[in-house]
Amino acid sequence: MTSPSPSGGDLKLETDPKLVTKATEIVQPLPSSTVDRNLDTVLEAVKTVDQTCDYKRCKQKTNMMGSNCGFCKQRFCFKHGLPEIHGCGEDVKRKEREEFLHPLPAKTVQAQEDLKKAHGRLEQKLKSMNLSRKAKPSGGGEGSSGKSGDT
Repeated sequence: MTSPSPSGGDLKLETDPKLVTKATEIVQPLPSSTVDRNLDTVLEAVKTVDQTCDYKRCKQKTNMMGSNCGFCKQRFCFKHGLPEIHGCGEDVKRKEREEFLHPLPAKTVQAQEDLKKAHGRLEQKLKSMNLSRKAKPSGGGEGSSGKSGDT
């Protein structure tokens, strides 16, 4: 996969999607000193591999258009983006069956939505309170403290 020269010269990484399907497979077997010396080359190789479809033997680029699978967390081109095509069909079927057989009651769904709205209002209020808070005076010179020493 790699062919670094013994004298520390150029590093050649194999980025052909047929041979390498994950970016971690490129970097994992490399010693950290080699990665540090050739960081630009390693980053370019990882970027090239990450921009290709994760389906076996597919070379389609996904940097402009692609979809991330919610089940396996991989990125696929539109041709292989459906879970049934790239191998997550059973997971989708299991999830949909579970939701059909055991639906959440409307009261629970409404409570979850109300909770999300409450969290949003709380975050907004905390931000406004934080912005309206006055900064503490800096320094310890005359008149900087609220108490006077001549009572």
